[in-house]
Amino acid sequence: MAAYQLTDTAIVIRTDDGACIPPDLENRDYVAYLAWCDEGNDPAPYVPPVPVVRVPEEVSMGQARLALYEHDKLAAVEALLNAMPEPARTRARIEWDYRPTVRRDSPLVAQLGAALDLDLDGLFLHAATL
Repeated sequence: MAAYQLTDTAIVIRTDDGACIPPDLENRDYVAYLAWCDEGNDPAPYVPPVPVVRVPEEVSMGQARLALYEHDKLAAVEALLNAMPEPARTRARIEWDYRPTVRRDSPLVAQLGAALDLDLDGLFLHAATL
């Protein structure tokens, strides 16, 4: 492991203690870093942070239907809803047809996702872009 790591700025990080070293020739830590480099050492490269992708908790019903349609699953969802026994079918149809939004943590979403082997996180991420 390198003793220093580059950042996306001119500051260098000393890896053993996490110290941030600014590029200042009057800073003894920066002078030590330059001497270390002059000895033929290379700092570890800057590694950008991995962006955190947050799955939306809720999307509009229009977004959900478009995402299902674009993934060729809308007809299968409709068929599954219509095949449910009563009174679950009526309750599911009311939720599906009249709620303005759909929540990722909805029991109906979980049931449909399991029955159709849906990538719910992927669908919600895609739906949020529509």
